[in-house]
Amino acid sequence: MVALVAASLAFGRIAAFLPVVEALLARLGPSPARDLAALDGDASRAPVRGLRYRWVTAADLAAFLAALGGAAGEPGGLEAGFARGIREGEDAASALVPFLAGLRARAAGGGPSTPGLSFLLPSGEGGSALKRPLLFLRWMVRRGTEGVDLGTWTCLPPSRLVIPLDTHVFRISRALGLTARATPNLAAAREITASLARLDPSDPVRYDFALCHLGISGRCRGRRDEGLCAPCALRPICRLP
Repeated sequence: MVALVAASLAFGRIAAFLPVVEALLARLGPSPARDLAALDGDASRAPVRGLRYRWVTAADLAAFLAALGGAAGEPGGLEAGFARGIREGEDAASALVPFLAGLRARAAGGGPSTPGLSFLLPSGEGGSALKRPLLFLRWMVRRGTEGVDLGTWTCLPPSRLVIPLDTHVFRISRALGLTARATPNLAAAREITASLARLDPSDPVRYDFALCHLGISGRCRGRRDEGLCAPCALRPICRLP
């Protein structure tokens, strides 16, 4: 529950969204799953008064939390809800679409989804890279040695994960020739994942953290910089002009 809340709000600057996540979790207390289930689907009881983040309103957050609590209370919880969308030969992104649609419908209560809810629980239409839901799945499915990924879900092997595509991963993947696509959409995420699977077919998204933080740390600026590029081990294969 904490992972899905945190991943869903992980957009913009870390310094901007982290206080919102922390404030929300502080109000939920030490057992968020129990407290959200206790809402019994009633968004009016969600402890979100005064909370909002950019275009996600307090009402959006309340509906979102009530939907999570309701879904977690179903047999098998969130994992079983996601697993129902898994199809042979399809990747994690394909299974996410019905899972998110179910949560979105539950949150909207049969009415139209608000812009904030549609952002927290994206449909995947228009080629959306589904970055934040895929980040959530990486945490839940993959058990890494880096202390980041929890690996508590067993319904899907890590080989079927798709890389969460943010600006940094996309830019550096293009520089390394992992994708030739010009748009950071789901097709690009799948192409990058397929390229990484040539290095490790059982766990292609293991490289996500390294690619992402190469950009976040400022060690790659997406353009030639002799001070940074000269000592870089990736320089021989880098395609940056």
